[in-house]
Amino acid sequence: MSGPKYQNLADLLSIGIMLPACIGIGYGIGYLLDHFLGTRMVFKVIFLLFGIAAGFINLFRTVNKVEHDVSPK
Repeated sequence: MSGPKYQNLADLLSIGIMLPACIGIGYGIGYLLDHFLGTRMVFKVIFLLFGIAAGFINLFRTVNKVEHDVSPK
């Protein structure tokens, strides 16, 4: 079987884990900073937004990579 075909499938399937993982990690970092610095919801919101942005950036990069690999040459 062809390897690149399955590599593209694996890349697309990883999006389902990558997006929530980025959001969860961003929120977790914000939670820890809020806990250690004694602030309320400041860093949680900031790092949650960073996590969402990182997730979507990775989403677009993965889709562009797969699209570039699949397009006819």
